[in-house]
Amino acid sequence: MKIALLSDIHGNKEALESVLEDLEDKRIDKVLCLGDIVGYGADPSFCLRTIRERSDTILLGNHDYYCSVPQLPEEIASRLNPLALDAINMTRKMLSEEEKRFLISLPLIWEQEELMATHASFRDPKSWRYLLSGEEAKENFDAYPFRIGFLGHTHIVTLFVQNTDCSVYQFRFKRLFLKKNLRFLLNVGSVGQPRDGDPRAAFVVYDTESYEAIVYRIAYDIEKAALKIKNAGLPLQLAERLKWGV
Repeated sequence: MKIALLSDIHGNKEALESVLEDLEDKRIDKVLCLGDIVGYGADPSFCLRTIRERSDTILLGNHDYYCSVPQLPEEIASRLNPLALDAINMTRKMLSEEEKRFLISLPLIWEQEELMATHASFRDPKSWRYLLSGEEAKENFDAYPFRIGFLGHTHIVTLFVQNTDCSVYQFRFKRLFLKKNLRFLLNVGSVGQPRDGDPRAAFVVYDTESYEAIVYRIAYDIEKAALKIKNAGLPLQLAERLKWGV
């Protein structure tokens, strides 16, 4: 089975459409969305509607939660980056009540045999912790007995490998085979707002028969997406960062 893993679309219609068009030639059996469909971008409703149509499983991301919870708690709002908070408040106005109810109902974790997926962290999925270091990866490996875990949230394609002695190593990867005697955590990057210096949309395809994971980077009309962010009255920095992948 070939599974396409998409995450952090963030209301970017142009990026999502380019990724889905690319998937048409890859004979994908299952599409798994790891959350953050909305937030930052100018087309949250389009992206949500499209993901609902095209994904087999959708998980809850922190922006999905922030944009759909009836009242954003002050303790959360006070900790958010001002750019993120502005985008969340505007996205909340763009979404319908039905869309918010759908988002808030999404699960935090997906599991299938040796595979698991969540948006941010297996250690405490709804704390929305960032997984950036080997120590944080070890905490995630300790949280569940999965062999291969998939995440998003950081917008950075990253691989963590746990050896048989439980030591953990971090790598960047483009294509690899996930050997049976090791454990893996794969961050699949971001469709709509990459932050690893490459502005192209990112996603991963995993083949459960060959154990092969491949990162794909897809060019899209960044200028159009950026202009729509500006025209929507969202913070200009959100438009500019698309061009640089930061």
